[in-house]
Amino acid sequence: MSVRLALALATLIGTAPPALAQTATPPAAAQPKAPEPDPDPAMLRAMKSKVFVVQHCSPLWLVNSLRALGSGTRGALLNSTEMGGLNTVSVRDFPENLAAIEEAIKRLDVPSTAQKAADVELTLHVLFASKGPVPEAGLPADLQVVVKQLMNTLTYRGYALAASFVQRVGVNGNQATYGRGQLEGNALTPGEATGSPLLFADWESDRVMSLESEAAKPGRYFLRKFYFLLRERRGAESLELARMGSDINLKEGEKVVVGTSVVKGRGIIVVISAKRVD
Repeated sequence: MSVRLALALATLIGTAPPALAQTATPPAAAQPKAPEPDPDPAMLRAMKSKVFVVQHCSPLWLVNSLRALGSGTRGALLNSTEMGGLNTVSVRDFPENLAAIEEAIKRLDVPSTAQKAADVELTLHVLFASKGPVPEAGLPADLQVVVKQLMNTLTYRGYALAASFVQRVGVNGNQATYGRGQLEGNALTPGEATGSPLLFADWESDRVMSLESEAAKPGRYFLRKFYFLLRERRGAESLELARMGSDINLKEGEKVVVGTSVVKGRGIIVVISAKRVD
């Protein structure tokens, strides 16, 4: 049998011919890892140990923050323990490293010095806009300035105040802010024979934060993931009409347009402002 025929048969039956089969090279045996040498007894005798009870911080966070102060010598230890409400940091190192770690713990394990910011009063104005002009007598004076700016941007010529909502919220907290209110629907659907629908507004901010120190006047505020939702309810049914929102950065005293939408041929504009409440 020729070599070419032997190769062809080997391909068909899935095995190499005996004369041409390659011998697999056995994998190299893993070399045993040399055991780490024991710490130098003289070094261990030169080290000191101390356990610190942590009152205000996470022990794990402290340990991660303090590692750079350790000597890194074999036998030195820096461990955290959280068990049964007792939080500790255990240290074994040379006296100078131990002293540096102890001083750092004194500076880091303290109550938060951040003072709670004053509350903020959020005001939401909901405007309905139309193509034709409407009397502006019902608009507050501060909103008339906003409306003039909207006329230069949007195609609507008439603006009516549907509702205003005022909500006092905490600043720099970790909880979301929720609000809800009701609007009269006659400005949105004038002339409906079946009567005006019931309109409900919901708004939420993931977090309200102060961007300035408490002494700064005027303050600046950041509303993270703010959104506004308008719903219509007729009987037992509820229909979402508009949803708008974004992160909002605003200065105390200024008015910011959250967003605009169109419902039943009319525009919906939401304007928000913030004022610190001491």
